[in-house]
Amino acid sequence: MLLLPLTPVYGAVVRTRAAAYRHGILHRATLDVPVVSVGNLSFGGTGKTPMVIALARDLIRRGRRPAILTRGYGRSDRAPVVLLGPDPVASAAQAGDEPLEIARQLPGVPVIVDANRIRGGREAIRHHADIVLLDDGFQHLKLARDLDLVLADASDPWGGGHLPPIGRLREPLTALRRANALIVTKLNPDNEELANIAATLDRRGVDLPVFGARLEPVRWVTPRGEQPPGAIAGRRVAAFAGIGRPQGFVATLERLGAVIAATFWRPDHHRWTAGEVNRIVEQAGREGAIPVTTSKDAVKLPPDAGAWVLEVEMRPTGGSWDPLWALAPEVPG
Repeated sequence: MLLLPLTPVYGAVVRTRAAAYRHGILHRATLDVPVVSVGNLSFGGTGKTPMVIALARDLIRRGRRPAILTRGYGRSDRAPVVLLGPDPVASAAQAGDEPLEIARQLPGVPVIVDANRIRGGREAIRHHADIVLLDDGFQHLKLARDLDLVLADASDPWGGGHLPPIGRLREPLTALRRANALIVTKLNPDNEELANIAATLDRRGVDLPVFGARLEPVRWVTPRGEQPPGAIAGRRVAAFAGIGRPQGFVATLERLGAVIAATFWRPDHHRWTAGEVNRIVEQAGREGAIPVTTSKDAVKLPPDAGAWVLEVEMRPTGGSWDPLWALAPEVPG
């Protein structure tokens, strides 16, 4: 309750900043190629990284040359980095865990890690990109975008309903008026959350198309090679991860039929040490369980960690991203 008076102050600051850009008091830079922003309204756990990867793959299928702009949250080195997968020459400390994951998943696609997104965009163009995806870009108002996409986790779409310091909303719900679409991720199989979220937007006077997407398990990468998602069914697992909302990882494991024997959660972007991972693997062994983690965490693990890594893919519930691109047909070209 002591922090409650600070919430209106935070809200006033973000509203004033957004209004300054909207009215041209603060200038927005533009690039010579289309910009697609993928962001969210709340802190953490909405699936931005798999969404960026999915949209990049879709653009490649359409004949485009995408690049990814990202700040590389949590890295210790502030120098700009250009990553090219599938084996980028950089560490998580230099580039950040999410940029490394993106580069590994998108071979040949430039991933520009730079807090200065305008400079990063120009670097992307020098790498022959004809379209850029701005990762975590909704609040990065300095760079103009052609398509502004906001993600919301179906299980907690509004970050608890409050701005910091008591909630996880980065901006008020009305900020969605500057977006082009809301994409609800991590939906249940029946998509029942979509109607409730659309109704909330209607009550707040936000006229915005609402789409659905779901993280689908693709494969397990194990010390003995790749396994299908169902290979974990009936097995005891010790899950460990440093991600925004580990509840989603648990839900996925349970849907695959895994038996949760133990969990080890760390803060988002946690840097795993060899000793820490060894202790988890040893405890998993005592529990008769397989240590399992996410692909985001995998880029920070020792090569011989011995964990099973779950790779997932963001897929549209409607079967195609076409309705999304139809909001700005000139973007995918």
